Order: sequence, then structure tokens, then C-alpha cells
Amino acid sequence: MTAPPIPAVADGGSPAAAPPPARRRTALRVLAALPVAAAGVATILVMDLFRHGEALLTAWSLENLLGRAAKVFPAEDVFYYQAARGAIPVWGGFTITEECSAAWFVGGVLLVTALLLAVWRRAGAGRLLVAGSVTVVLLVVVNTARMVLITEATVHWGESGFGWSHTVGGSILMIATLCLCALLFARIALLSRTRRTRAEHP
Repeated sequence: MTAPPIPAVADGGSPAAAPPPARRRTALRVLAALPVAAAGVATILVMDLFRHGEALLTAWSLENLLGRAAKVFPAEDVFYYQAARGAIPVWGGFTITEECSAAWFVGGVLLVTALLLAVWRRAGAGRLLVAGSVTVVLLVVVNTARMVLITEATVHWGESGFGWSHTVGGSILMIATLCLCALLFARIALLSRTRRTRAEHP
């Protein structure tokens, strides 16, 4: 009786030396998840820097999109805007507090993306990264638009404009954005994969 032949291995090693493809893919996904998770944790831990960036982005939007003079001083989470032009310009300013910042949402999205990358192999890694990136960009853009809206409403209608734009309009806008982000994330990362699987295995 003869033993069955041992399959040849391209690199000259033993068959046991090559890790299974599934294990190799899992290791690669975990490695990809680590920087995403680190970015999520950093966003929350260094929220002051994130809010400073939001102030810079809001001031840039006011100046370049609406033509309203605006500025941000170094290491501050406050953006100043010119409320009225004239011989003596009138300036106002808003502080981007933790409650008004998108940092919690952005950090949460990054952490969820990292978790799904590490543990849920049914969702493609590329799609998860794209879904997380699109969601983060959408959150930052909409929250910046909300800051611009509050600023313009305050300039034109004073405290009443601030109250309505901040409490009512801004809250509705962010709730709608969060719902849209959840649907968009699922559509990019999860639903497309499910539909493709059903098409392949009807």
C-alpha cells in the first residue's frame, strides 16, 4: 500500500506552511480596520482640533460661497463673521460646542466601519470603506451648511432667526441627515452585496 502523493507547493514549503485564504483575508481586514478605528477614537479624543477644523471650514464657506467676511483665530473653535458693513463694521461670532459639532457622529461612523471590517466578512471591505467615507463627508458638509444657515439667519433676523435656525431648522436638518446617512451606508456597504448574492444563488 502506497501513501497518496503530497501536493506540490509553489514556494517550495509544506502545504501547512501556507495559511488558508479565509484566514489571510480576515487578517487583512483586521489590519485595514485598525487605522479606521484609530481615526474614530482620535476624532472623539481630540475633539477640540476637530471643532477648530469645523470653524475653519465654516468661515471658508461664508467667505468663498456667500462673500461674507469671516475669520478664525489659531487654536479656537470660534468663527467670527462680519454681520454688517460700514464705517465701523459689526462682527459676531459663534462657538462650535460639542453639541453642535459633527465629531460624535463622525467618530461613531468610523468606529462602526472598523467593527464591521473586522468581524463581518459578508460585507466587502472596499464597500465598507467607501460607505464610511461617503457618510463622514456628508455629515461634515451638512453640519457646515447648518452653521452657515444659522449665521445667515442670525444676521438677517436676529435672535428670532437664530432660535428658529438653530433649534428647529438645524435639528430637523441633522435628523434627516442621520437617517439619510444610515440608509446610504446600508445601500453602499450591505444591500448591494445582498442583491448580488441572491442573483448568483437564486
